[in-house]
Amino acid sequence: MVGYFEGIDSERGIEWRCADSLSLREFLRLRTTERVPDHSWLSKTRSRLPHEVHEQVFGWVLALIAERGLVKAERIGVDASTMEANAALRTIVRRVSGETYREMLKRMAASSGIATPSADDLVRLDRARKGKKLSNADWVSGIPRRRSPG
Repeated sequence: MVGYFEGIDSERGIEWRCADSLSLREFLRLRTTERVPDHSWLSKTRSRLPHEVHEQVFGWVLALIAERGLVKAERIGVDASTMEANAALRTIVRRVSGETYREMLKRMAASSGIATPSADDLVRLDRARKGKKLSNADWVSGIPRRRSPG
């Protein structure tokens, strides 16, 4: 989550940012004298669970923070941070069918002869896919929107 919200895509970058930020240390419940977990620890921990588990937990946490009003889907902020655009693809669903982006990729993999695709298979399939544009007319965020009182 720190990497996502801070726009950092490497374990070393996450380690450095957490070590440098007092607010992140507080969020992680680390005292100023405690060491931040080493980037190799982050990498080992991440590799022990399948990519699908990380995606499920990430989606659940995003939905939870949206539900609690910590992020609002109505506003978009733009800055110069770089991050992978596919983070948003984890939460979109087809307006008509409710099919998630991942389910669409799995369906495409099955039709191309890959019975049980791995996460890497899906990434390769998505990269090779023609006409990658996604229309707001066809897709919507799957994160539940919080209703405003009144």
